[in-house]
Amino acid sequence: MAVAAYGVVANFALVATAIFNGVAQGAQPLVSECYGKSDKAGARKLLILGSCTALVLAAVLYGIIFGATDALVGVFNSESSAQMAQFAHMGMRLYFVGYFFAGFNIVAAGYLSATNRPVEASVTSICRGMVAIVACSLVLSRLFGMNGVWAAFPASELLTAVLTLFLLLRGKKQTA
Repeated sequence: MAVAAYGVVANFALVATAIFNGVAQGAQPLVSECYGKSDKAGARKLLILGSCTALVLAAVLYGIIFGATDALVGVFNSESSAQMAQFAHMGMRLYFVGYFFAGFNIVAAGYLSATNRPVEASVTSICRGMVAIVACSLVLSRLFGMNGVWAAFPASELLTAVLTLFLLLRGKKQTA
C-alpha cells in the first residue's frame, strides 16, 4: 500500500517539478544574455524574480494540494483502499512542502549554469537529485518510519537550498 501511495504522490510530483523546470528554463536564456553583456545586476534581478515566481507557484501548488488532497488521491485510488488513501494523504501534505525549496534550487541551478558556473550548478543538481535525498531518506525513514520517507524530500531540498545559497553568496563575493 505504501508503494501505491508513493505512486500517487510521484505522479503529482512530476507535474510540479515540470512547472519549476519551466520557470528555470524560461529564465535561463535571459540570465545568460545579461551575463554575456556583463550585466550582473540584471542577472541577479532575474534570479530574484525567478525565485519569487517559484515561491508563489509553490504556495499556489501547496494550497491546491492541501485543499484537495483527498480528491487528488481519489483519482488514483480506483480500488478505494482506505489504507492507501491514508498513506497518500499524509504523503502529499508532507512531500509537497519540499517544493518551497525545490523551486528555488531548480531556478538557482539554471542561474548558475547560465552565469558560467557549471560546477556549482552540478553540485546543486547532484545534491538535490541524489546525495541529499538518499541521505535524508535513510535517516528520516529510520527515525520516523513512513512519515520520514515523505519528509525526506522537503528535508533534502532544504539542505540543498542552504548549500545553493552558500554557493550563490560565495560567487557574489568572488565577483565583487
